[in-house]
Amino acid sequence: MSVVAVSFLIYTLGIAALGIWSVRYSRRSEADFLLADRGLGAWVAALSASASAESGWVTLGLVGIAFKTGVGALWIVPGTVAAFIFNWFVLAPRLQKVSRESNALTIPDVLAAPHRALPAMLIRVAGVLIILSMLTAYVAAQLNAAGKTFQGTFDWDYRTGVLVGATIILVYTIAGGFRAIAWTDVVQSIFMISAVTLVPAVLIAKLGGPGEFWNRLDTMEPNGSLTDPLAGKAGLALVGFLALWLGVPLGNPGQPHMLVRLMAVKDRTAIRRGGFISSCWVLVLFTGAVFLGMAARAYYGELDDPERALPTIATDSNLIPGVVGGMLIAAILAAICSTADSQLLVSASAISHDLPVGILGKRLTVVRKMFVDRAAVVLVGAVATAIALAEARSVFSFVLDYGWAGLGAGFGPPLIVSLLWKRTTGWGVLAGMIVGISTAIIWRQFPDLHAQLYNLVPAFLFSLAATYVVSLCTQRTLAPKQELGSENPDQHRVEHPS
Repeated sequence: MSVVAVSFLIYTLGIAALGIWSVRYSRRSEADFLLADRGLGAWVAALSASASAESGWVTLGLVGIAFKTGVGALWIVPGTVAAFIFNWFVLAPRLQKVSRESNALTIPDVLAAPHRALPAMLIRVAGVLIILSMLTAYVAAQLNAAGKTFQGTFDWDYRTGVLVGATIILVYTIAGGFRAIAWTDVVQSIFMISAVTLVPAVLIAKLGGPGEFWNRLDTMEPNGSLTDPLAGKAGLALVGFLALWLGVPLGNPGQPHMLVRLMAVKDRTAIRRGGFISSCWVLVLFTGAVFLGMAARAYYGELDDPERALPTIATDSNLIPGVVGGMLIAAILAAICSTADSQLLVSASAISHDLPVGILGKRLTVVRKMFVDRAAVVLVGAVATAIALAEARSVFSFVLDYGWAGLGAGFGPPLIVSLLWKRTTGWGVLAGMIVGISTAIIWRQFPDLHAQLYNLVPAFLFSLAATYVVSLCTQRTLAPKQELGSENPDQHRVEHPS
């Protein structure tokens, strides 16, 4: 067995052991399995939220797109940092307050809690459908990334890589729930940030320094587009290019696997500290990933699949030692696991919590609830694995076009309006969810339209408008209702078995 394989195996066993060990600190309750009893400190919450939001598409997809487009990919950095600041300093305090007052454990809980029976039930139905469809596609993209990583590193069959990746993720997610995920995310985030900062430095040094790196990159395309911040674009092509990179961060406020971290933070002080930590982390991660892709392009020239740039570097014995190569593969798997495990748990909560409690009105015993939680994780994991085995899309396309855009438009605007505007109605929330997810999917079916404007941008704006307009049109027809975060929280509490 190679040194790369041994070091990677040690990492994998360590992560699995940490996840299983976390079971010792778990309580047999739904709140613990889904939110770690709302007790996350600043560092764990920040690193877990950040790592779960930035998946295999950063270490594979973003690196690959930077390999192809060059410095223009840096446009994603300011928007993403701004989105993280908004999530932590604007949404998080309100979301934490509302979720505690209403005893909400999921994002559909939060959106439905203040509203009357019929719209609340329909909000939950829409939430379950969005989560199961979009997050399953998203998990499939992570397993696609795992398959590519193992294929490029160990020369495994792609499908074998998908199955191994799925097994690793399922083991500790089933064992420890949210607590296991949060703890392993901390370790995984360290590997991710180390890879995207150290590898570009090594490559640039091998090329002869920053000057030689830049000169080589500048001459690789006839129009010098790799060193052009606008990537050689003009006119409508430039508008579409900027809309993609500045539009991607619009999806951040709608990612339920990230938002539940904000619900699980223990207090306001931890939110403030966590916001600073998380914003700095994502700034370094995204900048490093873009420079990693650019440095790989300057060093290798061309690759059959740019998304395999980091696995190629990890197995290049002329560039780095085998032990370090194993750690780089671990960093890729860390990015994949830190998102996929969170998405599996959120998807499972839609089946085990939102469906029986919020829609069917059934109460499950604690023992049955724990069984259903874990069975749901296995079910969603199996479906996502089956999709990933088809190897139909690139990681970048799979994540951004469907998973990220659908969740961002389906949940983001209704949640933002609900938390910031007390006159939001249940029908407004429902309209925003339906318009957002529908626009994201339909827009993507028109390639020429999508090429000019990333589907999340119109979907987000239409969802925002629908939530606001329908709320204005329906608030006069409804009896006074409990507002999010108002004085009588017990009226709309979601009751769960202890």
